[in-house]
Formats: sequence, C-alpha cells, structure tokens
Amino acid sequence: MSAAAIMLVLGSAFLHASWNVRTHSGDDRRATLIVAYFAVPVLLSPWLLTDPPTEVLGVLALSAMAHSGYIWSLSAAYDRGALAITYPIARGSAPLIVAVVGVWFLDQTPSAVTIGGVVSVAAGLALIGGVALGLGERSALLMALTTGLFIASYTLLDAKGANSTSGLGFFAAATPIAALTTTLASRVTFTRLRAAARQGVMVGLMLTSAYGLILLAYTRADAANVATLRATSILFGLALVPRAATRPLVVGATLVVGGSMMVMS
Repeated sequence: MSAAAIMLVLGSAFLHASWNVRTHSGDDRRATLIVAYFAVPVLLSPWLLTDPPTEVLGVLALSAMAHSGYIWSLSAAYDRGALAITYPIARGSAPLIVAVVGVWFLDQTPSAVTIGGVVSVAAGLALIGGVALGLGERSALLMALTTGLFIASYTLLDAKGANSTSGLGFFAAATPIAALTTTLASRVTFTRLRAAARQGVMVGLMLTSAYGLILLAYTRADAANVATLRATSILFGLALVPRAATRPLVVGATLVVGGSMMVMS
C-alpha cells in the first residue's frame, strides 16, 4: 500500500471521526444529520448530473432506506449515550455483522485470521458494552448496535451500486432520499432543520470529503487494504474525546480495530 493511499485513508478516517464528534456535540443530532445528507448532493452535483444511477434504481432505493435507518439510529444512540461508547460500538459491530452474513448466508468459509478477528471484535464490543451497562446506557448500546446493522447494510448495497455506476453519483442520489425519508418519518420540522443548518452543512462537508478520500484511495490501493485501515477511525474518535477515553474503552476499541483489520483483510 503506497504512502499516498495510506494518507488518504487516514485522512478519511480522521474526517469521519471528526464529523461524528461534531454531530454528537450538537443540540439536535437528527436534524444535523438530515441537513448533512441534504448537503451531499449539492456538493456532489457534478457527478450526480453527469452520471445519475438510473440503471440501479432498486439498489438505490434499498441503500436510501438503509441510510435513513442509519440517520435515525445513530442520532438516537448519540442522544442516549457518550460518543466514546456509541461510536466504537456502531463502527465496530458493522464488520462483525458483514463477516457473520458471509459465513451463514453466503456460505463462505472463514479463514483462521477471520475467526480470530471476529473473536477480537466480539471481545472488544463486550468490553465497551460492559462499560455502557455500568453507566446505565443500555438504550444507547442497543441503538449503537442497530446503527452497526444499518452500516453493514448500506456498505454492501453501496458497494453493489458503485460497481454498476459512479460511486459518487450513487451516493449523491441515495443521500437526499434518505434525508427526506427520515424527515417525514421522524416529523422533523423545518424550524429544526433551519436551526441545525450551519452545523449540518459542516458535517455534510466533512462527511462528503471523507467519502471522496476513500474513493480516491480505492484507485491507489487494494480495496481490502483500504477497508482494513478505515477501522482506525474508531481510535481517532477516542483521541478527539480524551477525557471520556477510559482504559476499558481504549482496550475495547483497540480490540475492535485490530479484529476489524483481521476480518476485513
């Protein structure tokens, strides 16, 4: 993996952790995420207009629904618990879910490294989950795990869509549908969206930049290596909230990151 690819992935991981920290610190997390998702197609309009994903409308609709669930569950998790708990759980559970799906539903034979990675991720999640339960953040833990399920879902769907059309165009088409769906389903008012506009646009800019850097990294390195290094966003997230990073959380997050790298390698 070249130095340029490594820098692109680490930059993306840092931006991903940063926009999550910014979202968690806001007053209205759901409205912030909705505005951010509405901002994506504006930022990516050249790709959306030049290569709209018309050939994969079914996959696009499913991806939008998964992203809508992600907005709902992530904002709910952040409303109920600390970022140092919810972010590692949400991000770390996704590769575990993907691995389990591959074994049980796609009839893939896991390697010894994959099995070791699954065990490491599970142990790390259990350690972080124990901290959450000790703090009485049971509902936050549940919402974070639900977020991981939606992350795994849209990851698989977005990969399928990007293989058939422009990755940026597909993402730009899915995000406003997800934002509109969440707005209507959650009955988020225009007043709330307007109040969260500034925060949401900043989150949207970081979110879009993180996604763009990953796509650039895919052109310079093997996709498996890129996906592996992306797990470092969990450690960046803890580094950005140092006061909340207790020893059990750091150990748990390290196990999750290490296990994720093994699962995705």
